[in-house]
Amino acid sequence: MTEHPAHQIAHMAANAAEELRGYMNPADPFPWELTDGDHLALLPRLSTAICDLAACIDGIAQMTADQDAGRQLADATHPLLAGCAQIRDAEAILRADQPGPEPETRTRPAQLAATGFPQPMTGHLLQAAGTALAPPAAPATQAAARPSRRADSQAARPANRPER
Repeated sequence: MTEHPAHQIAHMAANAAEELRGYMNPADPFPWELTDGDHLALLPRLSTAICDLAACIDGIAQMTADQDAGRQLADATHPLLAGCAQIRDAEAILRADQPGPEPETRTRPAQLAATGFPQPMTGHLLQAAGTALAPPAAPATQAAARPSRRADSQAARPANRPER
């Protein structure tokens, strides 16, 4: 019998946490140092991971037949979720203490263009492109004189009857 994929995913999550813990250990020197900005960027990811793991534990608690064990598992999720809220609060404090403008949550189009990318289209180019592609306009008197069959059928249909 093969093992459920959840076993392997839980094993990978445990390995990832152990690996990350090694990077966060202040006693272990690494050739690269995580900056305060790196730490700040990691906090939302860690908080999300903890909340997701708490949801996994809660799911196991709900499916556990033994009520005492299920209650203990459910109780274990509360400190984890409270910790997530504290991490988010600490992140907000750290972001507020950082100098400079607030980090933007959306990318500006100017940041997307490569240096060799053509200049953006200006209004006159867009207007010229629009008129070159537009079909020639029919005279107004012709269009008003001949309503389409669809318009005639819609006008004849009662208002409360749905269109087909």
